Amino acid sequence: MLQSMRDKAKSWVTFIVVGIIAFMMAITGLETLAPNPNNPNVATVNGEDITRAQLTQSLEQQRRMLIQQMGDQFDPSLIDENLLKESVLQSLIDRTLLLQEAKDGGMGVGQKELDAMIISMPEFQQDGKFNQDRFMMMVRSFGMSPAQFRVLLSDETVLQQIQAGVASTEFVTQSEINKLTALESQKRDIAWLTLDVAKIRDSIEPTDEQINEYYEAHGDQYMTPEQVEISFVEMDKSSMVSDLEVDEQEIKDEYQRRLQDIEENAADTQTVSTILIQTGEKRSLEEARKVAAEVESKIKAGEDFAKLAEAYSDDPVTAAKGGDMGQVQPGIFGDTFDDTVASLEPGQVSAPVETDFGMQIIKVTAREKPSIPSFNELKDEIKADLKSQESETVYLDKTRQMADISFEASDLAQPAEQLGLTIQSAGPFTRQGGSTELTSNAKVIAAAFSDDVLELGANSELIELSPKKAMVLRVKKHLKPELRPLAEVKDSIVQAIKVEQAREQLVSKADALQAQLVAGESLEKVAESAGLKWTESKEIARRQQGVPQQLLTESFKMPHPEVGQSTFATAELSNGDIAVIALSKVIEGKSTEADAARDRMMAGYIANGNGRNLFTEYLKSLKESAKVKITKEEEL
Repeated sequence: MLQSMRDKAKSWVTFIVVGIIAFMMAITGLETLAPNPNNPNVATVNGEDITRAQLTQSLEQQRRMLIQQMGDQFDPSLIDENLLKESVLQSLIDRTLLLQEAKDGGMGVGQKELDAMIISMPEFQQDGKFNQDRFMMMVRSFGMSPAQFRVLLSDETVLQQIQAGVASTEFVTQSEINKLTALESQKRDIAWLTLDVAKIRDSIEPTDEQINEYYEAHGDQYMTPEQVEISFVEMDKSSMVSDLEVDEQEIKDEYQRRLQDIEENAADTQTVSTILIQTGEKRSLEEARKVAAEVESKIKAGEDFAKLAEAYSDDPVTAAKGGDMGQVQPGIFGDTFDDTVASLEPGQVSAPVETDFGMQIIKVTAREKPSIPSFNELKDEIKADLKSQESETVYLDKTRQMADISFEASDLAQPAEQLGLTIQSAGPFTRQGGSTELTSNAKVIAAAFSDDVLELGANSELIELSPKKAMVLRVKKHLKPELRPLAEVKDSIVQAIKVEQAREQLVSKADALQAQLVAGESLEKVAESAGLKWTESKEIARRQQGVPQQLLTESFKMPHPEVGQSTFATAELSNGDIAVIALSKVIEGKSTEADAARDRMMAGYIANGNGRNLFTEYLKSLKESAKVKITKEEEL
């Protein structure tokens, strides 16, 4: 069937796969993206509403995508909910504006094009073929129905077309590329003297007076960090499950409900083989009937069905397997096909029948009844599911109670007593967090250092640590910053003074050497007077190996020297040393035939960047001319 799909076409299998998708979309088409009219609006864009339901759904999809992308490394505490909501809302506004623009311009995606895109997506394929179960699983993992995914795919395709249409108008001329290439490939001749900071630093011995003055002047650098210790009560859904009881009758009722679903939806599984005589441009229906009749007569004469399928069937995939289609569920290949299969006993072969794909001869090779699990087989699973459902209801109710009671209470004793919780403690920790999972949680840190909790002594709002855990905290102890004793920080102050004074001396010395060079003294004489040696490097490039990066950066900022002259500058290196640089020559770069591929890549890169900027400006212009209203009262 894969080969038929590749041939696009005229193959019956392509129509089958497209038919599966169309059917699947049709039965889920009752689901809708249209928001409930009772949902409050969070924004209005040119009269089109964006509802809280749409915002909530988009937020959930964003979270699911983050979880899928990051896997076990995903940490929900690192997400700033307010920033995420604001970002998602702005994205919804941008999308709405662009889709409105596309609609006004008559842009859209046809249903056949959508079908083709879905079929060809590698994410929905298994063993090189579109897989319906994989499609459903992946779409649902993003919190969407197939109908919603179809709308999303259509919208995303249109949005990409708009962005590509705007961005592709940007280009870079050959002249511009030549200039950039010349700058990029430019080379320079330099020499430099290195002034060693370590020697000067080691020679400095700060006095007690200097230490005291530095301590007083920089006291803010030697404060103890602000810290808090917290008390908290915690609600854990997982602990509720073990405490819940499920009535035996509830389990039996649920079993009967599931049994009914299984019986209504399950169908016999049959293994089917077929010989397809395809109709179309190459063969008329009448011609197909003649071939099918010939095959039928050979089957009645005792010839092997599998060998006849290999010789006559127009579907190369099933033909190669003796016509074997594998297990076939009703509702996929059309009513005529299904009715024929249903009429056959295992081992029986049908007369030629006309289907949507041509003439087919069908053989049922095996049939299995659906497996119905017993009560004992499902009992534990049902019990666990019912307890989980009940725990969800209890958890939501308890967390609401905890939030309400804590808001009204002056401490945590009341919510702890009324809800049977234990008051726990954690900390101390700073605004950067602590060493435990709880005290390093961004939501916990933000709540503990909020004005209401820290300054007014109030209980925090409910903090959702995860879908299964929530807490309320209050500050138990506020450890304000204090100046650390001089004896405790003296060593670091001595080191800071050494670094500061050494740098001052080194900068002064470098400036003096540069002044001598600018005044016309020779490089050799200046080096000799300082007891140093010049290091030379000819024709260095911007990414020259073996030359300190800070020195390279400064060298390519220096002005071009006159012929036979040099220009001078200084650069502070990463280890604190200072280099005095002499630039004697600039060798201009040029583009060659060998650089053509690189130039094309650079042109594409620059054009893409300019295109993105142009699209940003285009979107900005849409916003400026649009009527966008964000509902301030809503908690975004």
